[in-house]
Amino acid sequence: MKADEFISAIDDEEVIRAIQKAESRTSGEIRVLVTGRKVEDPVREAWKQFARLKMDRTEKRNGVLILIAPVSRSFAVVGDEGIHRCCEDSFWRTLASRLAEGFKAGGYTGALVRAIEDSGLELSRHFPGGGENKNELSDEVVRDRHGAGE
Repeated sequence: MKADEFISAIDDEEVIRAIQKAESRTSGEIRVLVTGRKVEDPVREAWKQFARLKMDRTEKRNGVLILIAPVSRSFAVVGDEGIHRCCEDSFWRTLASRLAEGFKAGGYTGALVRAIEDSGLELSRHFPGGGENKNELSDEVVRDRHGAGE
């Protein structure tokens, strides 16, 4: 599948609903970014975008970013220092493995939804919601179509 087809295959509304449901149980924040650019180092790019999206400014430093780079056939999942301190590396490896399996099977939206659900569950264990749980960041899927199809 070409990158622009992958980008179009993701159902934004379903992903947004999954983010909202996951965030309803936690003070954590989850974002998804799909880029049409070629990414040499997806983890480094994810951290760059994490800062650009101001995810490093959440009150409890508990944001999770899922970056998808179809042109490079790569992705990364990164978590801010608050959630990273609470999780073992095995959590992040398992999350990435499940995401990769879902993408290989062609279930792009489903794989993202499962990764969001898993992230939300882990966030809720360490950063439960409730009370004045405000949404600090947009739930919209960030789409960077620049370079798609190259």
